[in-house]
Amino acid sequence: MSIESGKKFGYYSSLINIILPIVALVGAVALVFSLIASAATRIVNGTIAPIFAGVFGVFILFIIAVAAVGIAGFIMFMYAMYNLSNYYSEPKIFKNVLYAFIISIISATVVFALEFSAIISSMAGVYQNPPTTTPPFTLFILPYMVAIGVSIVFALVNGLLYMRAFNKLKEKSGVDNFGTAGLLYLIGAIIPLVAWIAWIFAAMGFNKLKPVPVSTLTFSYPASPPTTLSQMKPCPNCGTENTPDSLYCHTCGKSLQ
Repeated sequence: MSIESGKKFGYYSSLINIILPIVALVGAVALVFSLIASAATRIVNGTIAPIFAGVFGVFILFIIAVAAVGIAGFIMFMYAMYNLSNYYSEPKIFKNVLYAFIISIISATVVFALEFSAIISSMAGVYQNPPTTTPPFTLFILPYMVAIGVSIVFALVNGLLYMRAFNKLKEKSGVDNFGTAGLLYLIGAIIPLVAWIAWIFAAMGFNKLKPVPVSTLTFSYPASPPTTLSQMKPCPNCGTENTPDSLYCHTCGKSLQ
């Protein structure tokens, strides 16, 4: 299996993970300023409602576009790791990334369930008749803190799996950037900016990948071909067969020259 496809898709997916957050941040800021400016103008004119619907529609389309590019980048990354896992004959390169993907799905499901239950319990406490006497911290803050704590634990496990995958890729390819990327990705489970920096090192690592040199097979040959009967030197006196380099017969001692 060629290394070129794994190198190419890994590099492109890393670039997507580097550029996409910047585009998303710039787009979100631009939408907010556009909303504020348009809202201020429409308030003066007394027609505020339509602008919110328009901006909301643009915002939804923007989120869909960013999500689509992000999913495409993730698929490219998974394919690259699968390709490189086969190329280097190291299944752990892809398996760790696959396990991280499964952990991400489980994490999203669990955190969503916790957040949903927190919202429901908060609303039930507020609208209960008579009103609940549960402290506000327990009612509102604690459930969200639990959800955040659970998400951090899942993020650490996810980061550890990515670090193991990158370390295996470093071990097989000899490119140190992958080791740095793995460590930064683990730290990025707590500090998201560090995870973004990890993709910069991953991109450099993918760009440095080179094919493994094929070892040259060597063969050893005998110094001289074995002596056969047709090459033997007969003695003219007694007829004894002697080796080709013999000067005297080893039986009667007569000269063979």
